[in-house]
Amino acid sequence: MRVDARAGIAVARRILLRPARPAPAGPRARVAVWLTVTGSLVYVGQKLYMAARGEVGMPGHPAPAEVQAQFAHPGLAQAGNASLGLLAVGVAWATTARWGARIPRWALLCALALAAVLQSLGAVIMIQRTDFGLAHLGWGPVYEAVTGSVGIAAWSVVAVSYFLRSRPPAGVAAEARP
Repeated sequence: MRVDARAGIAVARRILLRPARPAPAGPRARVAVWLTVTGSLVYVGQKLYMAARGEVGMPGHPAPAEVQAQFAHPGLAQAGNASLGLLAVGVAWATTARWGARIPRWALLCALALAAVLQSLGAVIMIQRTDFGLAHLGWGPVYEAVTGSVGIAAWSVVAVSYFLRSRPPAGVAAEARP
């Protein structure tokens, strides 16, 4: 049995490179995308601020001195983290933007899952370090707990919404199989 290489490549292109063309996003998904983009842009701003200061950590929560000593160029490390935040902005935005419909479903779902997990882990760490003790009353801990919780919920809504909106119809999925 001889396999035609061109036919195999054509099938791979049809399956792997097919644009997602998701259904239009509803208001909940658009609000969730807006929240994730805003939260990621705030993160980028915080990282750029720490890069300008030449420190590792977050504003108000710099890393301990022994961690700071591990970085020869802390500003570059923080700038790299800021670029990851910009990448998360692009991934979230692609789920509702017209240009995002051209990206294959599997590629955007993988990037979306990775961004959602990493952003949610960061939010969990932010929630964990909030101190609601009587000695530290103020808006800082409340802000961190609320924004962390909202961020986790928003990334979950964005991921599930895109997964459901981008499913191919049953006939298209069966037709693509060799």
